[in-house]
Amino acid sequence: MKGYTSWPVRAVRQNSCLQTEDCAVLVPLLYDRETTEEQVLLEVRSAGLRRQPKEICFPGGHIEAADSSPWAAAMRETAEELGIDAAGIHYIGALDYVESPIGVRVYPFAARLDTRRWRPARAEVDHVFTIPLSFLQKQTPEIAYFQLQGRPLSPSLITMGVPENWRPRTTYEVKIFTYKNYKIWGITAQILDNFLGIRAIIQT
Repeated sequence: MKGYTSWPVRAVRQNSCLQTEDCAVLVPLLYDRETTEEQVLLEVRSAGLRRQPKEICFPGGHIEAADSSPWAAAMRETAEELGIDAAGIHYIGALDYVESPIGVRVYPFAARLDTRRWRPARAEVDHVFTIPLSFLQKQTPEIAYFQLQGRPLSPSLITMGVPENWRPRTTYEVKIFTYKNYKIWGITAQILDNFLGIRAIIQT
């Protein structure tokens, strides 16, 4: 059509309504010589943290500009949080990445740790604990449902003619694992369930 020409080739990027954040985490596996069992390590976040204090998570964090890859970020964050040498973290494989409803994209990796001599960074980690892999393989997570709802934070939106019929827009599933007094839920449970599923498929 006259007046229209093809655009130059360009890389397509995400045009998100949310302020997105890319993170990477590790699902650390350990071998217990006493019980001859594999174990999964998790952290309890420090009570002094502004975001999600005392919640259970995997080691990891924000992907920095200096990180060469999401795996490099996961390894760096794990070494910092557990106070271990990064040389003792051994790559097993990548899991499926997770996109949260609030704009956080998480790249998880399974890895083996060859040490139990960790010194957790107390500013970030209250304590760590392990769960036998055999226990997790036998457990079916509970399911809960969360609801997202949009609403204006500024009354001026109404004067701009934005509709006022704010309704719940979507419901999403949340998995919950229970071990002793610990409740593992949210993105951490989503990643854990994905890890268990991938491992089961690979081993068969």
